[in-house]
Amino acid sequence: MKAEQYRKKGIALMELARRFYLTDISDRIPTVDELCEDTGMSRGTVQSALTIMRDDKAIETQAKGKLGTYLTAKNENTLLSYLDSRGLVCAMPLPYTKHYEGLATALYKSFSGSPLRLNLAYVSGSLNRLDGLLNNRYNFIITSGLTADYLEENYQVKKIFELPTESYLSEHVIVFSKGSDKVIKEGMRIGVDTKSLDYALLTNEALNKRHVKRVGVPYNQIVQQIISGKIDAAIWNKDEIMSKNYKVSYREIDSPSVRRASQAVLIGGNNSDFIQAVVRQRVHTSEIMAIQKGVVSGSILPEY
Repeated sequence: MKAEQYRKKGIALMELARRFYLTDISDRIPTVDELCEDTGMSRGTVQSALTIMRDDKAIETQAKGKLGTYLTAKNENTLLSYLDSRGLVCAMPLPYTKHYEGLATALYKSFSGSPLRLNLAYVSGSLNRLDGLLNNRYNFIITSGLTADYLEENYQVKKIFELPTESYLSEHVIVFSKGSDKVIKEGMRIGVDTKSLDYALLTNEALNKRHVKRVGVPYNQIVQQIISGKIDAAIWNKDEIMSKNYKVSYREIDSPSVRRASQAVLIGGNNSDFIQAVVRQRVHTSEIMAIQKGVVSGSILPEY
């Protein structure tokens, strides 16, 4: 019986901690009856959780008679300490370029010193990351702005934080075999990683209804298949081409879609107000960009 009471009290603490974390100082807080109705928990469980929070100085409140009770102070670190895992899980691309290493390092450092640590999962393919978000394996994911726009329009997700141009990668280019004339022609074999919305969307735009043969190729095989002659061209990440000095030719693309695809965007589920609040508290654009730039230049060692 006691074990069940402790379990319910723990659940109540977690639920109320998220609510008060999102509540602004001087806001009216729900009554005990309202909290019971919203959470489905008993009056005794809710009152017990509120008592613990007040005793721990996680929250301070002031009753104003018929006007209700108002939040006068809160300790966000103490509120976060009530959460079960005390950590968030973010899924991002595999860190195979300095840009991605810099982004991972910057995000990791953003949560340094926070009672709510950040755990990074490295998952190739934006659709694979989306699946994990929708099935609650990840609290939020990172995609390009181009993919984020598509996902927000077509799935139950929302953007929770956007970074500037070239925060995700420098740019996408069209890759050809070495010495080619760098022109997409009718009948060419065009490689595309169908698990990546960026590659699919940018390929559609670049082909502009040309009659070509699309060949599904995993992202980590595209350049090798161009070099070996199995495919003729593909959209690819310029950062990897430059860092690994691949023996290929490429052509830059002057397109708003390419610039949008260079932005990093953090995406959460539709009910991710708490996650969004935590991210916006910890993640600051200027710091992220400075650390990423340092990792890319070599002045900061990757740490993730």
